[in-house]
Order: sequence, then C-alpha cells, then structure tokens
Amino acid sequence: MARAGGEMATHSAGSPAKVNLTLAVRPRRADGFHPIESLVALLDFCDRVTIEPADRGRLEVVCDDPGVPIGDDNLVVRAARRLAAAADIEAPAARIRIEKRIPMGAGLGGGSSNAATTLRLLNQLWGLHWSVDRLSLVAQEVGADVPLFLRGVVSFVSGRGEHVQELAAELRSWVVLILPDIHADTAAVYRRFDRLPPPPRCKHAALLRMERIGEAQLPDMFNDLEPAAFDLHPPLRELHARAERLAARPVRMSGSGSALYTLVDEAVEARRLADAMASDLRIRVAVVAAHGR
Repeated sequence: MARAGGEMATHSAGSPAKVNLTLAVRPRRADGFHPIESLVALLDFCDRVTIEPADRGRLEVVCDDPGVPIGDDNLVVRAARRLAAAADIEAPAARIRIEKRIPMGAGLGGGSSNAATTLRLLNQLWGLHWSVDRLSLVAQEVGADVPLFLRGVVSFVSGRGEHVQELAAELRSWVVLILPDIHADTAAVYRRFDRLPPPPRCKHAALLRMERIGEAQLPDMFNDLEPAAFDLHPPLRELHARAERLAARPVRMSGSGSALYTLVDEAVEARRLADAMASDLRIRVAVVAAHGR
C-alpha cells in the first residue's frame, strides 16, 4: 500500500457547469439505465474547488452551501475515495473546500463537475501524474456525468455518459442562463419519462458537423427530457413558455432541469435579454460564455 506523497501545497481550480445542447434519451435498459446521446458544452459559470494537505488519513470536505450534503454520498467524497483506492493509497489525506455558485437540481452538472475537478487536483496533490484517460476510468466509477468534465469544452457523450468524444467545435454565442428556484430530481424526471410516449428520434448530425455553434443552430437543439420535467413541474413549463415569448427564439432545458437557456451571438443583446428576463420573470438570469473562451 502506498502513501500520498505529492506536492504539499494548496491547489485550486474553477469547476465549470455544463449545458446540454442536444439530449436524446433511449428506452431504459435491463440494468435500469437509459442510454443517452448528448452534445455538451462546458460553461464559464463555475464553482471553485480548493484542496489542501491534511494529516495522514484525514479526508475532509467542507462547503459554503449548507444545502450540499458532505457525507459519503457526496460525489466529491466518492471521487477522493475511488482515486485513493485505484492508486493504492493507504491513508488518503486532503481537505477539500467547495465554493458553490452552480445551483443543485438544475441539470448543470455541478456535483459531477466538482468530482472531476477533485480528481484533477488530487492527482496533483498526491503526486500521481496520471493521464486524463486514466483519471477517466476512475471518473466512470464515480458518476455517469463525471468523465465529460475531464475533457474539452464541447463533447459528444453517449452510453450512460461514459463515452466522451471531444469535438473541435466552438460555442461562440453567449449563453443566457435562466435559473429558476425549482429543484428537479433526476430520478423522478426519468421515471416520468418512462411513462410518457417515446419522443421522436431527433438527429445530432447537423450540429456535429458545425465548426462554430451559435444562435443560428438553436432550431437544431433539443432535449428529450423536457416533456417529463414540465409534466412534473408545471411552473417550469409556464416559465419556459414565458421565456420563449420574451426571447423570440427557442429556449431549451439543460439535462433533467430545471435550468433553461438560449443563445445570443452579440454580448450587448445577450445582456439586454437577460435584464429583461430577470425583471419580467423575477428570476435569476446569468450571461456566460463557453469555458475558457
């Protein structure tokens, strides 16, 4: 058994949200999971994860949001333990601090992103020097969405989320992100999805061929979970309708909800629309770019 013996310094990084530009959901398999296909972009809308050395055998997670559980079910805790086990570290030690900005239950992948960022930072703190491919094998064991946060800004994800193909495409538009105070439980949304008629088979091909993705591609974007989420949360359905009227363009949902978004190519127009939505809908609205843009 090894001991963690890496760089005894503090490591910190932004932990980006994701948005699903497309999301196709297939019928549930015998193992209980739904195969998906999704074009995903990472956003410059981030939590922050900071990792510090700790006494031998002490693995601690703290968070500035009291609503975030920090026990064994937390994906960050799971990521740290799985990495320690995979690296044969006898007494893993770290103090992991999470500063939250990404809301929970929004379909933006905040918990999965935090777990992926934790893997990256512990890889440094513990002096492992593992490749992204090797870290991704651990990430698959932590959660379905975790591997994509180890990859590029725009990716095509399939299977349960474990198959991640980095794309050269750029998300050039500003993302107007609508953040309702609605917690959408992923499992509940999928259960409702199973009871609804199967969605039409939408195609990703048009978007996968694009080198630059912007507001002109909004009509090609879709999310098969929207009907289920709207059925479970009628206020979200009404919010979506009002947001589309204000935006005069398609508005989509990310993941299993509840976050909604649209794309605007020009920064001034994006901020104007966000201000109008925040005022009219009385809701939190952010204007963000693709991660690292």
